[in-house]
Parts: sequence; structure tokens; C-alpha cells
Amino acid sequence: MTRLAFLLDQAGSLAKEINRLRRELGPVISRLERPKQIPKDQVWFWTDEWQAGEREVDEAIARGEVEEFDNVEDLIADLHRHVETEEN
Repeated sequence: MTRLAFLLDQAGSLAKEINRLRRELGPVISRLERPKQIPKDQVWFWTDEWQAGEREVDEAIARGEVEEFDNVEDLIADLHRHVETEEN
């Protein structure tokens, strides 16, 4: 296995784990309250715009509007199909 193939495989595994955690932790994250003191490196997360996006994603997950992929190649192929569909 080439180094690139190995890294792509690892990225696919990581993406799958992130999706799993997002589903499990989404309801908890959406109930987080804005802390009184926000560390400078986390200010972006607590902006109204970002929080609106978090709620939007949580709602999409709750509606089952998510896809999972076993590897990065399948993800990229799916993205290409969506781009081709939108262009036609």
C-alpha cells in the first residue's frame, strides 16, 4: 500500500468516527450554553452564525440526511456525482 493510499484509508476511518461521534454528541453539543469567558481560540464556535450552523446540522442529522462512506474514495466519487448532477 502506498503512503497516499494509507493516508486516504486513515482519513476515511477518521471521517467515519467523526460522523459517529457527531450523531452521538450532537444533541449534547446543541444544548451547550455559551460560557461566561470564552477562550480566544474558541470564539469562532460561539458566534451566532456558527451556532445557527450547528443547529442546522443537528436537525439534518435528526432527519437522517447524512451519508456514511467506508473510505475516502467512495466519498470523493459521491461528491463528483453531485457536482456532475448540478452541472447538468
